[in-house]
Amino acid sequence: MGLTATQMSLCFQSYWYMWLTNGLAGLIFIGINIGVAAFFLRKFQLKKQASAYERTPQVADTSKRPFSASEIQTYEDPYADPYAGNISRASSRKSPMYPGASEDNEEFTESTLKLLNGYRARHSAEPLTVNEQLCEIAQRWAEQMARTGKLEHSPAEMRNFGRQTLGENFGASFQAELTGDKMVRKWMKESKRYMYGFDGRKDTENFTQSVWQASREIGVGRARSEDGNWWYGVVVFDPPGNIPNQYSNNVLLPKE
Repeated sequence: MGLTATQMSLCFQSYWYMWLTNGLAGLIFIGINIGVAAFFLRKFQLKKQASAYERTPQVADTSKRPFSASEIQTYEDPYADPYAGNISRASSRKSPMYPGASEDNEEFTESTLKLLNGYRARHSAEPLTVNEQLCEIAQRWAEQMARTGKLEHSPAEMRNFGRQTLGENFGASFQAELTGDKMVRKWMKESKRYMYGFDGRKDTENFTQSVWQASREIGVGRARSEDGNWWYGVVVFDPPGNIPNQYSNNVLLPKE
């Protein structure tokens, strides 16, 4: 018994409807699976990226960042004998002895000068001498930091000296006396981060100023906070260092 045309048309429509419904359902199912897979893949990528940028905690490694005021301390001297020769007479200005201190300000100036010249000799730089006027400038700023508790560079107008603005290094120590030896050695530790032949950075500016070829005179100052907890030291340099595009001629490689 054959099918009529109407029956055949109904069968064809039913088959077409079933095929379309199943096809759409399959597409929807595939789309949902793709969306879920993309979601978890993105989540995994973000987690992996976060892990790549996560820093490993460091307890005692401070060699890759600028020193803080409370971290002034001695370190292993990479030079055999930084004190050899090139020692100039230090300041003879009035030097108060702070209670519990191992050296007065005159001795602080002497030890600062002695160690600076030792390192400068290592970098083929001429020795420095102490200038009394520069010491007064450095002492005023050391006392200002002791009053305010702020470890920062002095305003340029305070360092105007003749034709130019003086260079300046400073340091501080918390609950431990700041000696010239400790202060200078901490500055020289920055040499590990300096790239010779290129301009310096903020985290190497104390080192580069200390061994700057063109500098000839310094002034040294030190003060203690009223509560006795903080020590501040300042050294000003004439002529100043850290001048852009002049590093390669003024910061030389250390002698072997």
